[in-house]
Amino acid sequence: MPYVNEHPQVLFTIRSMAEELRGLDFEILAVDNSCHEFKVRGIVPDDGRRRIDAAAEGNQWLKSIEYGDRASHWQAKNYAVSKATGEVLLFVDGHVVPGRDAVRSMFEFYRREWKRLDGTLHLPLTYKILEWRKLIYRLDVDLSLGKLHYTFDDYREPAGPYRIPYQVPCMSSCGMMMHRQIFDLIGGWPVGLGSWGGGENFTNFALAVLGKRVWIWPGKPLYHHGEKRGYPMWRNDIIFNRTLATYIVGGDDLAQRFIMNCNAPGQTDLWRERVLKKVVKSGRRHRGLIEKGQVTSIEDWVGRWMKERGDV
Repeated sequence: MPYVNEHPQVLFTIRSMAEELRGLDFEILAVDNSCHEFKVRGIVPDDGRRRIDAAAEGNQWLKSIEYGDRASHWQAKNYAVSKATGEVLLFVDGHVVPGRDAVRSMFEFYRREWKRLDGTLHLPLTYKILEWRKLIYRLDVDLSLGKLHYTFDDYREPAGPYRIPYQVPCMSSCGMMMHRQIFDLIGGWPVGLGSWGGGENFTNFALAVLGKRVWIWPGKPLYHHGEKRGYPMWRNDIIFNRTLATYIVGGDDLAQRFIMNCNAPGQTDLWRERVLKKVVKSGRRHRGLIEKGQVTSIEDWVGRWMKERGDV
């Protein structure tokens, strides 16, 4: 659970997750991502870290840790996994509340069936904390532009009386349950990923080319607090991250197509070329890992999914 300046929401998230998992063998790793990048921009840390440190003294299931090398909740999650002891991993933001029994029921199913599912299991989301509409993701792709993305879609309640997960092409990493073996297979999040954006592009499409599957756990959602945060999101970071994800899962040509079709003030062709060069240098090793294990190309996977499922 990475967080930056999310007090008091992060305290309510920690408590609600602990109540969901009460009686199970669990741990919550709260990762403070405060770092120099925020300090030089005049962003002052709130009281969240101090409160979580104090709470961890009396709650053995709570680990208060810090990832301060850079602003990146993807690297904060990588760091948390390196400190975690469990085999089943759940990733959540610091501003969510689970529906009653949503996480527990998903965990009990996933720990039995993760090999058969052969992928990740996700809770549906709401965008606001009191929202009644439940959301999932659907594909938003245009390979001619190098675009491998997603957008919100309405949650679909499965037919029948049984709680059976259904497969989707992509889903949010907030509320994502993943076995450690699958985390290791995709290599975690690429080390080059900066602050925000791109991490879900990587996760979803790396799973796709590796032949793994993404599932929705039907029922109550993870209620998400979609409001302004106590930190900024930097557009150049988002573009770099998405270019890096595209390169790792699709190679040089697709990444070049993507970055050359990114249009924003101040972005020249020379700037794009420099970003692409940096992306290839940063992601070459992770690209090799994914290439070694992949069973299909991203182009073939997208074509099959759209043809078979009509998810466009």
